[in-house]
Amino acid sequence: MNQVQQQQQQQQQLDLSVARFAIYYAPPSGSCWWHEGSRWLGRDAIAARVLHAPTVEGLSRSLHDLTVDPRRYGLHATLKAPMRLAPEARLSDLSGIAAAVAARHVPFDLTVHTDVIGTDNGKSPGFVALRPKAGTSDEKAVNALAADCVQAFDALRAPMNDTELAKRNPHLLTSRQREWLAQWGYPYVFDEFRFHVTLSDRVTAGDATVITDWWQPRVQALGPMRVDSLAVFVQPTPDEPFVMFERFAFREAA
Repeated sequence: MNQVQQQQQQQQQLDLSVARFAIYYAPPSGSCWWHEGSRWLGRDAIAARVLHAPTVEGLSRSLHDLTVDPRRYGLHATLKAPMRLAPEARLSDLSGIAAAVAARHVPFDLTVHTDVIGTDNGKSPGFVALRPKAGTSDEKAVNALAADCVQAFDALRAPMNDTELAKRNPHLLTSRQREWLAQWGYPYVFDEFRFHVTLSDRVTAGDATVITDWWQPRVQALGPMRVDSLAVFVQPTPDEPFVMFERFAFREAA
């Protein structure tokens, strides 16, 4: 069965009342970034197969135990957060908007570094991620892409139910984040958005240091990430992991 046939079969099997779709940045499937990042997480979300994660000395637990959440979502950075489709929305609508957004952007390179984020000023554990340097042209380009995705796909988003809303812990959010959550279904958009490729669950400071030290030389060796497409991921049911659904290439620069 070829890739097109697999996608057609996947579409036929989807229950759109429960499936969630997300618009992600995912490194090109044949790239070293995709290979290295997927191996780290222990799962290839394009091929939908388990991989052997590396052994990392010095961690308090196995790498497998410290990458549960990012493995479930696959190697990615969020551009439009996971959402259920509105009852009247069709898969063709999703593909049409993705193609239109992709046609508005041209490929660019994104230089990243390791960072520990979400630490609440050091009061709680954070997670390790790959991020662009703040204030750079790289960051501005990817922020513009994310803002475009947030707005363009929102017409297809089903309203959040009480369970989905509760998972966002609105009582822990700032007033600005609650405003964005109510309007866009996700609190970290526009001025609250921080592009990041997640590499771990929330971990201790010691584990964060080990992970950072492991990744730093590899980040240098791998070089910039190529941003040349939108990746539509799908979670068929709440108990299943996200997998690549379709990819939409950007237009070529003039």
